[in-house]
Amino acid sequence: MTQHMDKGPGMKQLDLADINSEEYVLRVLDQRARELARLPAAEVRRDDLLHLMAFPMGDERYAVDINMVLEIQPLGIKTTVPCTPAFVIGVVNIRGQIFSLVDLARFIGLPKRPDPPSPHMLLVKGSENGPAARMELCILTDGVPEVVLLPVRELHVGSATVSAKAQEYVKGVTNDMLTVLDLERILADPGLVIHEEV
Repeated sequence: MTQHMDKGPGMKQLDLADINSEEYVLRVLDQRARELARLPAAEVRRDDLLHLMAFPMGDERYAVDINMVLEIQPLGIKTTVPCTPAFVIGVVNIRGQIFSLVDLARFIGLPKRPDPPSPHMLLVKGSENGPAARMELCILTDGVPEVVLLPVRELHVGSATVSAKAQEYVKGVTNDMLTVLDLERILADPGLVIHEEV
């Protein structure tokens, strides 16, 4: 027995053979896909976004929580300090206050790189109630930092592009290879505190 589906006035009636045909199924799936493509994308809530400050270091791009960045400046005059680790580039004066200038790439064990053509520095501070609340210093970047709003779902755990030492400071990596660092953990690292006296 042949069953018919009435598609409405002026439309062709289809029997079960038509409905079960591969051509019909593919046509319906294609139509549904087109309708879904026209639906507005769900808005990303503000709570689902990471607010980051991204910057280049060598051939890679890194980012930190923008809420911990107090200031951005081109690298000006720096003063070297004897008896400090290699990751301490020196100290800088920002409006009468002296801050250590740290090469984060060296601290987390990235390969040595040539001097950048347009170095900048980020003045950063630990979160108010975090383990590094009293830590303030400047981080050297290889170029001009930029603000990035990143949906949390686009951050993936792990990175094969950084050293084993750096892995402990990495929150995750995006599809376009932006490595997000855990700045709070870096600033709380006892290795940043210099105890040696001259």
